[in-house]
Amino acid sequence: MSVLPVSADYPIHTPHAALIRDAAEAIAVAHRVAAVLLEQDAERDRSRQVPAEVVDLYSNSGLWGISVPRAFGGAQVSYAVLAQVIAIISAADPSLGQIPQN
Repeated sequence: MSVLPVSADYPIHTPHAALIRDAAEAIAVAHRVAAVLLEQDAERDRSRQVPAEVVDLYSNSGLWGISVPRAFGGAQVSYAVLAQVIAIISAADPSLGQIPQN
């Protein structure tokens, strides 16, 4: 994976999943992840594979946990925000937008 642009101040390339605390942060992180995904979308299309690094990027970003209830340490975003995050990721790569739906 390539390096994040300078404007991406959120550490989505961390060894452990980041903790997203609210809806605004979830949407911001989704935009930053989408920007990184766009950098190699043609290669993913050619190879017809989702590299492990891409799954790691999504996992480490904290987006997996945005629907976890606050009582358990999650952001407990609404279904509308979850759909918005999926739409943002899908705009970068429609096949990758399906990951959080499974």
